[in-house]
Amino acid sequence: MDPMPADENGLSCPRSAGPAVDPVRALALPTEKVSILLVDDEPANLDALEAILGDLDESLVRADSGREALRRLLKQDFAVILMDVRMPGMDGFETAVLIRERQRSTYTPIIFLTAAFADETHAARGYSLGGVDYIVKPFEPDILRSKVAVFVELARKTEIVRRQSELLRSVEKREHEKELVGTRAAFLADLERKNEELERNQRILEEKVRELARANEDLEQFAYVASHDLQEPLRMVSSYMQLLSRRMQGRLDKDAEEFIEFARDGAARMRGLIEGLLDYSRAGTRARELEQVDCETVLEQVMIDLSAALQESGAEVTRDRLPTVPGNAIQIATLFQNLIGNAVKFRGAERPRVHVGVEAKDTEWLLMVRDNGIGIEPRHLERIFVIFQRLHTRDQYPGTGIGLAICKKIVERHGGRIWAESSPGRGTTFKFTLPRQGESPGPEQAAGAAAS
Repeated sequence: MDPMPADENGLSCPRSAGPAVDPVRALALPTEKVSILLVDDEPANLDALEAILGDLDESLVRADSGREALRRLLKQDFAVILMDVRMPGMDGFETAVLIRERQRSTYTPIIFLTAAFADETHAARGYSLGGVDYIVKPFEPDILRSKVAVFVELARKTEIVRRQSELLRSVEKREHEKELVGTRAAFLADLERKNEELERNQRILEEKVRELARANEDLEQFAYVASHDLQEPLRMVSSYMQLLSRRMQGRLDKDAEEFIEFARDGAARMRGLIEGLLDYSRAGTRARELEQVDCETVLEQVMIDLSAALQESGAEVTRDRLPTVPGNAIQIATLFQNLIGNAVKFRGAERPRVHVGVEAKDTEWLLMVRDNGIGIEPRHLERIFVIFQRLHTRDQYPGTGIGLAICKKIVERHGGRIWAESSPGRGTTFKFTLPRQGESPGPEQAAGAAAS
C-alpha cells in the first residue's frame, strides 16, 4: 500500500478520488482584515490616526466617545484599541474599566493616547487598568504604526492557533487516531506550554502594575510620615538655639550671635519646608467624599485669611460670580489662597490688581486668577508646577517652592487641569478647570465685586 499523503503541517490525510483539498483552505487561515478601534472625541484626531494606520490596510473603526466605543465592542471584536484619555462624559480610563468587565474584551490590548496628562501618576493609572502602552502626544507616527502592527500580527496568529486547534480536534475524532497520537500530543504540549508562558507573563505584568501602585502609595505615605516625624527634632533644635541665645546674651561676640541667628533662620526655613511637604502629601489624598462647594463662600473666607497681606500691599481683588462645584472645600480654599497669595507676593511697582474670573464650558468650569505682577518667562511655565522649583532667591521672594505643586495636585484630584499664561512685566493668568455638575450660577450672572 502506498504511504498516506500528508498536508503541509505534516498531518496525514486520507486518499480521495475527488480533487485535492487545498491545505490553506482546509486550515481556513485568516486572510480577512482585522479590526482596529480608534476612540477620540475630536474628529481631527481620528482623521490623523486613520492617516497614520492606513498603510496597514486593516479595518479602522471610529468611535467619537467612550459610550460609542462600548457599543462597537458589543458588535465585534478588535485586535487593538487606541484610546484617547481625556474625553467629555466618559474619559478613556472609565471606558477601559467597562471594557475589562466584558469577558470577550478582558484581554483586548488598549493603547492610551494623551496630550493633557503626561505625568507618571496618570501613566501608572493607565497601566493599572490593563493598558499595554501609554503614549504622550505628539508622537512619532512610525512608532505608533509599528506598535499597532505587532498587535495586528498577534491577533492573526492567535486566530491561526485557534483554528488549527479546532482542526486538530476534528481530525482526532474522524481520521487515523492512532497515527495522530504523537503529533497531537506534541502540538497540545507546545500549545499548553505557550498558554502557560502567556499566563505567566500576564501574571508578572499584573504584579508589576500592583507593585507600581503600592510604590506610589508608599511614597506619599513616606512623605507624610517623614515630614511629621522630622518636626519634633527640628523643634528641639530651634528651642535650644533660642535658649542658648537668651542665656548667652551679651556674653558672646558679634560673630557668635550671627552664627546663632543663621541657625535659627535655617531651622525656620526647614520648618516651612516640612509643613509644605505635609500639605503636599495631604493634597494627594481624598479624606472626604466630594460635596457641593460654593466657591463664593470659599473665596470670601480666603479673603479674610489674606486680609493682612492685602492691606499691607494695598491690593485690589475683584471677582466674577463664582459657581458651585463638586469638590473638597478645604482643598479648593487652599487652591485660591495659594494663587491669590502668589499674585500679591510677586507684584511689581504698581498697586497689585487681582481678578478671579470664570467661564462656563460644556462639562466643566474654567476659572482663572489674573494679576498685573512681574510675570514669568514662557520657558518656565511648566517648571513652576514642579515641587521645590523656584525662579527667585529667598532674598527676593520668600517661600518654599511647594505652593503651585500643591495647586496642581488639588486640581488633578478634582478631575481638572491647571496651566499658566504669562510674559515678563505683563502679569500672569493662572487657569484651571473644575467639573461642572448640577445647577450652578454661571458667568453670565457675573457682577464684579471688589475687595481690597
